[in-house]
Amino acid sequence: MAWRNVVVTKHSKITAKMQHIIVQTDGEVFQFPLSDIGIVLIETTRAVISTYALSQCAKNHIKVISCDEKGMPISEITPYAYNKNRVANLRSQIQWKQSDKDRLWQHVVKQKILHQAAVLERFERPGTEEIKALADEVTTGDPNNREGVAAHMYFPRLYGYEFTRENSENSLNPMLDYGYAIVLSEVSRQICAHGYLTEFGIHHCNDKNPFNLACDLMEPFRPFVDTRVKQLENDFLKPETKVKLVELMREDIPELNTTVTKLIDRFVRDSLAFLSKGKDLPEFKAVREQK
Repeated sequence: MAWRNVVVTKHSKITAKMQHIIVQTDGEVFQFPLSDIGIVLIETTRAVISTYALSQCAKNHIKVISCDEKGMPISEITPYAYNKNRVANLRSQIQWKQSDKDRLWQHVVKQKILHQAAVLERFERPGTEEIKALADEVTTGDPNNREGVAAHMYFPRLYGYEFTRENSENSLNPMLDYGYAIVLSEVSRQICAHGYLTEFGIHHCNDKNPFNLACDLMEPFRPFVDTRVKQLENDFLKPETKVKLVELMREDIPELNTTVTKLIDRFVRDSLAFLSKGKDLPEFKAVREQK
């Protein structure tokens, strides 16, 4: 079971040998068993990786993410064959009923809003009950955009009334963007692992977005990033904070007895089973149990 993320932050050479990933910097050599790794995040443009290392990552279902010159995730490499039922799953995916997609989107939005309310409650911020009430107003497909209304109420209450997501000069927004990109990558990895395409979403349908479905299913997990950024709010996006944001994915959550990565795996798996096999809507236990 993969439990480790490898983050490469400096000039280095990345190779593979004897079922290990080897990262060689100017002064040190690090070795990581392939079986331990879930993600290799290359956040510097001064690192090189061998094609053999890439092939070994693919064979071991390891996602490789590269970043641009600003250190923001820009691309990822995932293997072609994750799941032996992939062809059958893709046939099912293109036939998903619109009514089922709308029901799942309603459920996703409700869980996201409830999780946002739980975050406000955790930090003893105002507005918890008002945002909880919005969850009850979400209808099939969320045509009234309760998601957007909740976000408009949530962010100023969590980070201060001067905060807006559109302000790129606010130090919190680069940290949020970075954390969301990591969550998006993990959701995308799980979708591929279960043998489906990330391009075909249930709500997002941008022709230029290759991650429409991942953008849909990541929504209830954004508040995990919001929580971590709230804890780092006196900081800014730098190598140390990037590591803390990446570590969020596989840190133990004692009150949930699991990790964010495992929660994502379960939620994605159950969402796909609902759409393709008529199973129950996925549970999102973090909302009920998180304090």
